[in-house]
Amino acid sequence: MGEPMSRRTLGKLLLAVPAASLTAGSLAAAETPSDEVAFFTSHEPGLSAEERERLQKGLTDLEKSLKTVRDFTLANDVSPALRFKALPSRRS
Repeated sequence: MGEPMSRRTLGKLLLAVPAASLTAGSLAAAETPSDEVAFFTSHEPGLSAEERERLQKGLTDLEKSLKTVRDFTLANDVSPALRFKALPSRRS
């Protein structure tokens, strides 16, 4: 296996996901929505056609971003970004 990914590189990747979804917005318009997105948009009362389309696009973009994050694998040898240090108890 190659060199492990640093936390800084992971952070850059996670910050790049929304920017990448904005550039891929024109490609997402041609795709068909998933069953979940279709369900949510069809069961939301009182939306105009334009609002329903924006909701569908937003949910589709969110699904793609989440898939990118969930598909990312992090090696077990990468240390955590935060360290937990318990405070002493006040009990006597």
